Amino acid sequence: MTNQLTPERDDPVAPREASEYPGSATLFERLLEQAHDTSDSRTHCSAPNPNDVETLIDRLIEQARAEGAFDNLPGAGKPLVYDDDALTPEDMRAGFRMLKNAGFAPLWIEARRDIDTERARIASWLRDANRRWSRLPPAIRARLRAEYHEMLTNLQRQIISYNLTAPPAAGQIEGLRITEEMRKLGEEFPLDQ
Repeated sequence: MTNQLTPERDDPVAPREASEYPGSATLFERLLEQAHDTSDSRTHCSAPNPNDVETLIDRLIEQARAEGAFDNLPGAGKPLVYDDDALTPEDMRAGFRMLKNAGFAPLWIEARRDIDTERARIASWLRDANRRWSRLPPAIRARLRAEYHEMLTNLQRQIISYNLTAPPAAGQIEGLRITEEMRKLGEEFPLDQ
């Protein structure tokens, strides 16, 4: 094999004709051979250009697609399954995998879901209380303040527990500023909310 371009192959990245391949070569072997031939033909040329490599890859992929190499692949048309557990500590992966296969999530993930659910429930409760606030007598308002304070305190406990048990890669949840949250009770809200 020569390292110079031949007249019939003046484009080093042009796809070869099907007759140039041995009958038993797989598509992968042919693509590797073509890439190797291209790199051999460039050894005495100028330094390779990254754009040429991208063009070669694009052509090889297009050639493989045209030959049907990507047809009828296992899982075609189905969503990708991401089973990457790189963020899980090695000593906990087996247990987490068993929980996942049984339909459960690690405790800290369940705790995060519970926190999100509780926040939504409290936000809904607050909207309802504020809609009625102006019509409520002082005794009911005092009872709602105590109830709201208790809900916020319980949510704060859940957040602290989560922050102590979740792995560092999962991140922390910012705690509540209960005094600021308490000021939201009794605020005027538009009726359309």
